[in-house]
Amino acid sequence: MNEYRKRQLLDEARYFEQHGMWLHAVQVYQRLIEESPDVFEYRVRLGMVYLEMGNFTASEKVLLHALRHSPNDPDVLYALGVMCYQSDELDRALFYLQQLARFRLPKVHYSLGLVHWRKGKPDHAERHFRIVLEKEPTDTDAAVALGEVCLLTGKPKQAMDVLAAAALRNPHDASLQFTLATAAVAAQTWDAAIEAYNSVLRLQPENLTASIALGGACLRARRFDEAEQVFRSLLLKDTRCIGALMGMARLCMLKANRSRAEEYLRQVLLIDPDHEEALEEIRYFTPYGKPQT
Repeated sequence: MNEYRKRQLLDEARYFEQHGMWLHAVQVYQRLIEESPDVFEYRVRLGMVYLEMGNFTASEKVLLHALRHSPNDPDVLYALGVMCYQSDELDRALFYLQQLARFRLPKVHYSLGLVHWRKGKPDHAERHFRIVLEKEPTDTDAAVALGEVCLLTGKPKQAMDVLAAAALRNPHDASLQFTLATAAVAAQTWDAAIEAYNSVLRLQPENLTASIALGGACLRARRFDEAEQVFRSLLLKDTRCIGALMGMARLCMLKANRSRAEEYLRQVLLIDPDHEEALEEIRYFTPYGKPQT
């Protein structure tokens, strides 16, 4: 087989990969390996295709064969690390990936961050995600991962800084905006939370979770008119929306309208008699602190 034909087949295999046609890709890579058994790229790509198919046994067999012939090949080591991570063999994933750490490749440090996060070592995960952002400041996945690690370790303002910078670069990423809003809530930076939740809703107007959270942030910011507008608009769509009813109950309590607050709480309990928050709050309106229905 001449080089031109090999390039043709490689282009075909990549096309099949891009379109999720995994069996076709396997067939092409197997043919390329038969023709050129010493070209490691073909074995690595075949191993990654098997990985996409969820065939970890076949993936490992192909990649370990490649590793025996080239023990320090970074592509093979990386592929094995990813394979072990996806098959929940975290210690083996670390074994392979740590051999590549000295190269300071962003994809390697991102994978190491994920492994450490899964192993319950957020400090190590944070260090690796920061290395990724040092090398590739625009990497959104690394920014989100770092933001979530900072949230997990009680550093919401650091999370906000990282996520806000990423959100500026990706204003149409609703998931990123929602994570930024979550960080702002954790930092008790209510105006920033409101802005982020509004960004989510501009992108996803029907996002109920974001709407209820927006109303809650408005309450905490004492922006009562905005909170009421959010909750009432939800109740216009669904009179049984428990999140909106609870929001209106809290709004009424903050405005010292106890009778209306009790009415909203009782509406919640008609829908869900076991609603813990409503049961707890309605104790303030009943004799001896016992809920009455």
